[in-house]
Amino acid sequence: MKKTTLTILVLAIAMIFSACKTTKSVPVAKVEEMTEISMPCGDFGKDTKDFYAGVGVGENTNMQAARIAALEGAKDIVKRKIGGQVTGLSADYSRVMTGGAAQNDVQNIIEGEMYTTLNKMLNDAEQACEKMYKTNSGTYQAHIAIKISKEELIDKTATALSQNDKLEMEFNREQFRKWMKQHLQDEKEYREGK
Repeated sequence: MKKTTLTILVLAIAMIFSACKTTKSVPVAKVEEMTEISMPCGDFGKDTKDFYAGVGVGENTNMQAARIAALEGAKDIVKRKIGGQVTGLSADYSRVMTGGAAQNDVQNIIEGEMYTTLNKMLNDAEQACEKMYKTNSGTYQAHIAIKISKEELIDKTATALSQNDKLEMEFNREQFRKWMKQHLQDEKEYREGK
């Protein structure tokens, strides 16, 4: 009887251990799948060699308010794209032109004129695309793309700087225009240091 009990006990232990070695898979947390969304006017929001562009989206129960929000969003995107470049380019140009003590003053003047010019241009920006949708919740959703000319930004900034009385250095409008055109229109090469 002892042998039988011992054999049954060994078999029971073996069955328990074999049950622990099953290849049952442990449930793994599901990874959310992503869905690409086509953005209305999205193709018009890409910068080119000649233009800065931006797309804004606005939603409101009032159609006009949705349009205004989308337009302001597009302007903000263009301003942000240009903002970093304005600071870098004005610092580089003022360093090249002044080479020292007046660099910060010159840089601030150049930045100020560029932002003033940019803001004026954004108010008159060319609208490249506009789409309006009515959502299921009853609101209006506007998508607006705008673009501004890099060449026009350069020319208008150069003109404004040439008329600025605060510049203590002799400002060469044509030299500035060529320098900015090279760096704004060939910005990929500028960023790579070529």
